[in-house]
Amino acid sequence: MKIRTVRKIITEGLQNTYRNKLMTAASIGTVAAALVIFGIFWLLIQNFNYNLDIIRQQPEMVIYCNPELEETKVRQIENSIKNNEKIEEYTRVSKKEAFDKVGEILGDKKNLLEGMDESFLPVSFVLKLRDPSESGPVAAEYEKVAGIEKVDYAKGLIDFITKLTNWIRIISTVLLIILLGVSVFIISNTIKLTVYARRKEIGIMQYIGATDWYIRWPFIIEGALIGLIGAIISFLLVSYGYTAVVTKFNTDLDQISTGFNNFLSLIEMRSISARILSGYIITGIIVGAAGSFLSIRKHLYV
Repeated sequence: MKIRTVRKIITEGLQNTYRNKLMTAASIGTVAAALVIFGIFWLLIQNFNYNLDIIRQQPEMVIYCNPELEETKVRQIENSIKNNEKIEEYTRVSKKEAFDKVGEILGDKKNLLEGMDESFLPVSFVLKLRDPSESGPVAAEYEKVAGIEKVDYAKGLIDFITKLTNWIRIISTVLLIILLGVSVFIISNTIKLTVYARRKEIGIMQYIGATDWYIRWPFIIEGALIGLIGAIISFLLVSYGYTAVVTKFNTDLDQISTGFNNFLSLIEMRSISARILSGYIITGIIVGAAGSFLSIRKHLYV
């Protein structure tokens, strides 16, 4: 295809967009709305996965020995943990360390521990597993060991977040399909108006031998441009809104002295903006071009 022909096709596509201002604006708005909603759900999923990874990096399991267990028995349990291939690493927490930790947690109420010593507290082992999915079997294994009083692990929390993330992914996918379908429909109707307005011109072009693709391309470019503009608008809205949410969230979290800021956080926009923008642009252009193509395919022969 000659450069002059390409230039003419692009120019006609831009002119078509300008001719139907009202329908073009409606199409852009629909595409932008669809992508904004999808972007919100996508960001939710990314943040759930991000924090789920943080949870998985935390010690998955804590084994508490019986407070009255003899040191020799405690060492036997420790050797069992050390030689367990499913356990990547572990930390032994002595009674004294546990007592000091309780004092830190009590803070100003530390005087409640006056007259008490660490003897009532158990020796514990903080474990990190090679595979978090093995939490259940490993816990069941050590719950049966004599001298172990309790085994705690975060499998329930991980399962809850995983299920919630999956539901959000399903809902966002369904909503995206519905909204993008509406976008394709509106863009298709926008192109239909242009085809109808230019039906005589298209008939003359066909009569003098213009190929179907030569006639189609300006309309496809028009649809792709609509999708591109909608994608850029949605990116700006999502980027601005998400940045404001992250700033507010981090500010509020910094004022909390519970240590959750080391456990819970939101992904910074700058680290994912390139992925969002590229995804929006590709989706917007494909949706716009698809809407145009479907319309032209049915209404080319006028």
